[in-house]
Amino acid sequence: MASEIEATSPAHSAALRQAELRDELLRPLPRVTLKMVMAVIVIIAVYAWSIEGTNVSPTEFMAGIPNIADFIVRLFPPRFDLETTAWAAPAFLQGWLGAELPIAYPGIVPYIIETVQMAVIGTSGAIILSIPFALLAARNTAPYPWIYQITRMLLNINRAIPDIIFALIFVAAVGLGPFGGVMALAIGSIGSLAKLYAEAIEAIDPQQVLAVRATGSSRMQAFVYGVVPQALPLAASYSLLYFEHNVRSATILGLVGAGGVGFIITKYINLFQYRDLMGALILIVITVTIIDRISDFLRKRLI
Repeated sequence: MASEIEATSPAHSAALRQAELRDELLRPLPRVTLKMVMAVIVIIAVYAWSIEGTNVSPTEFMAGIPNIADFIVRLFPPRFDLETTAWAAPAFLQGWLGAELPIAYPGIVPYIIETVQMAVIGTSGAIILSIPFALLAARNTAPYPWIYQITRMLLNINRAIPDIIFALIFVAAVGLGPFGGVMALAIGSIGSLAKLYAEAIEAIDPQQVLAVRATGSSRMQAFVYGVVPQALPLAASYSLLYFEHNVRSATILGLVGAGGVGFIITKYINLFQYRDLMGALILIVITVTIIDRISDFLRKRLI
């Protein structure tokens, strides 16, 4: 009788549970369940369907390797389309250098600078416009469930439209030039940025908000001191990452006349100036790398 009571005691049940957990953790392979098998079958079916629809063929890729090699050979050696401008030397150097000093630089540099400027203004505008949508698209800050659902639907529509379509719309509205590209980046980034901000807001610890409310603060004070400090580092990191994304996106918008380096890249491709194209790509890679290093430094300081 005593042994039966001991076997059904809470302490004995807890010991058995701990032993089961220990055996589960020490198991070399996970336990195969019906749910796991069904998940594997679904994943395999999705990949098989995708491969069938995209006509993936390793043999065709192997047959096209000589064409790839021929194209890469045409890119080298890279050539930089140089332009010359006159630089007015300071007065104290004019005795040695003359009044004007000719300086040669790759002609694509002003377009790369314009691309970065487009990304700066476009991303800044997107950040400002995304914040209200993010507050309405987060479950813990949306005032009503129906507002949450409508906002999420609007953000889905925005993300479904490619940036180049927005560029076509704004080029038709404001004309050729970088302003149309800035508008396309600002409006086209709202869907993605607002969703990322909303997820950062939903990931906060609600206990900290309750602690601020317990001090007698208002809802606005609880938001400022309980929500913003938790969501801000992650939102700032998302903003920097999306700025890098917009730098790369801005290089494409020039294809439709929205400014940036895309116009020059299109010219090189249409005129088969592959060596000039390679020179432009090298400068773009250097620019993106510099931006990536600066963004990484800022993210480390913010997080």
